[in-house]
Amino acid sequence: MGFLSFFSFMVVGCHPHDMVIPDISEDHPAQGFYQFVAANLVSDRVCRDHKGDPSIPMGKVADGDGYTRTRDLTSGAFLFRDNSTQKQYLGVTYLQYQGFLQVPKLCAWEET
Repeated sequence: MGFLSFFSFMVVGCHPHDMVIPDISEDHPAQGFYQFVAANLVSDRVCRDHKGDPSIPMGKVADGDGYTRTRDLTSGAFLFRDNSTQKQYLGVTYLQYQGFLQVPKLCAWEET
């Protein structure tokens, strides 16, 4: 669902100023990242620039392999838990461009 959610998020064509992640504070770095991915090509560096972590594999979260999705917030943004540590995360999906390939990725922020 992550890739499809992201794809529908990109196809809608919303303007960045209209796009916010509900129930997340406006000054959270994920808000800026969420708006940025709506209009730009993205790399892992952009995730890190917004204080996110691109190292959690999108496929493992999507398959429930060690992670549990706990709540969908909006298209391309959701909350999930690492089953081994019980840490909670906010995740925003994006496509990373590598040459001609588009790789579904996840930018995550630990929720405290």
